[in-house]
Amino acid sequence: MEFPAILDDLMMAQQPIFKRTKEIFGHELLFREKDSQNANILDGEVATSQVLVNLCIGITKLESEMKTPFFINMTTELMLSDAFFPIAPNTVYIEILEKQELTSEFIDALKKWRAAGYRFALDDYQFDENYAKLLPWISIVKIDVLATPPEKYTKQIAELKRKGLVLLAEKIENREVFEQCKKIGFDLFQGYHLQHPEIVTGKKIDSSTHGAMVLFNALQNPDISINEVSELVSQNPKLSYQLLRILNSPVCGITKKVVSIKEAVIFLGLAQLKKWTLLITLTSSKTQQSSLLHTLLTRARCCQLLAEANDSNYTDSAFMVGLMSSIDLVFNLDRKTIFEQVALEENVLTALLEKTGELGQYLSHTLSCEEQNWEKIESLSPEERARLNQSFLDSMLWAEKVIESLSD
Repeated sequence: MEFPAILDDLMMAQQPIFKRTKEIFGHELLFREKDSQNANILDGEVATSQVLVNLCIGITKLESEMKTPFFINMTTELMLSDAFFPIAPNTVYIEILEKQELTSEFIDALKKWRAAGYRFALDDYQFDENYAKLLPWISIVKIDVLATPPEKYTKQIAELKRKGLVLLAEKIENREVFEQCKKIGFDLFQGYHLQHPEIVTGKKIDSSTHGAMVLFNALQNPDISINEVSELVSQNPKLSYQLLRILNSPVCGITKKVVSIKEAVIFLGLAQLKKWTLLITLTSSKTQQSSLLHTLLTRARCCQLLAEANDSNYTDSAFMVGLMSSIDLVFNLDRKTIFEQVALEENVLTALLEKTGELGQYLSHTLSCEEQNWEKIESLSPEERARLNQSFLDSMLWAEKVIESLSD
C-alpha cells in the first residue's frame, strides 16, 4: 500500500474512541507540523492543508474493510473546497473546532457536505450559543471534561441528548470520571484511562488458556518435532479449531486450503506457529477486551513491518514483542507473574522490560505513534516518520481483519 510522499513532512498519532462497553468505536488521527516547536495543531495555510488532503487520500487506500471510522480535523480551506470528496463518507467523522470562524460560506459548505452524507463532530464544545447554529448538521458533540466539567452543564447536556446528538467525553483520566460521564449520559469516551486498564494481581492464568500456553512454551524448544507439536495442538480442541480457521482466512495468505493440524504445522513452521498460538491464547482469555486485543495486534504488526522495512532478521521476534507488550493487562496480572509463566527469548524479554536494542526500538517507535509522543516522533527522520505512519495505519487494518477471523 503506497502513501503519498508528502507524509514525510507529517507527524501522526492516534487515539481510540470507546463505547460505553469499552469496545472501540473509532480512532482519532492526530497531526502535527514537522517543525512545530509547540506541537500546535495544523494551521489553515494552503501548504498544510495539502498535507492533510494527501493523507486523507491515503486513508482511502485502507479499504472499506476498516469497520471503525476515523476522526479527522479539517481546516477551513478543506471545508470550502472539494478536496476531501474522495473520502468515503462512512469512513470518517470530520471534526470542527469550536474556534472555527462561522462565516456564511463555512455554514453553506457544512450543509453541502452533510447533504452528501458526510458526518461531523463538533470538537471541544463549551456550550457557546454562537455555535448552536451548527448543531442541526452535527452528529457528535465532543466535550473536554477537564476544561468543561460536565456536572456543571447537566441541563445543557440533557438538551443535546433530546436533539438526538451523540455525546463524546474527552480527557477521561480516571475511572471515577468515566463512570460519572456514563451516568450523566455520554455515549462515547476518549482518554488515557481507557487505554490503561487496571491490573488485578495475585491471579493465575485461567484454565481455558492453559493448553495454549503449554504449547507456546513447548515451542521455545528448537528441537521439538512436527509430530510433537501436532500432538500438543490436537489436545486442545478450541486451539485446533481457531488455528485451522485463521490459516484458511485471507489474513494468513496461504493459497492452499489447510485441513489438518499436521498440515498446518508444516505450512506455518514453528516460528509462525508460535506467533499464532500466542495470539489465539490471548483471545481465549475470559478477561481480555477486544479493544485491548486490537491495540496489541496493531503494535505487533507495526513492530513487524518496521523490522521488515529494516531488512531485519528478527521480524517474528518483533511481532512477539508488540503482542506481549501489555499481556499483563490482558490477563489482569502483574508482569512478573506473566513472564514467569511464559518462556521468551532473551532479546524479546529485554525489549519488553527495558525497550532497548533493535526490538526495543521498534516497540518504542510504535508506542510513540500510539501514545502521541510528539517529541519522539519529531526526533525521527522524515523517512522513518513516513514509514511509521504507513506501518501504523496498515497495522490497524490488519488487526481488524485478524479479530474478525478469530471471532466465534
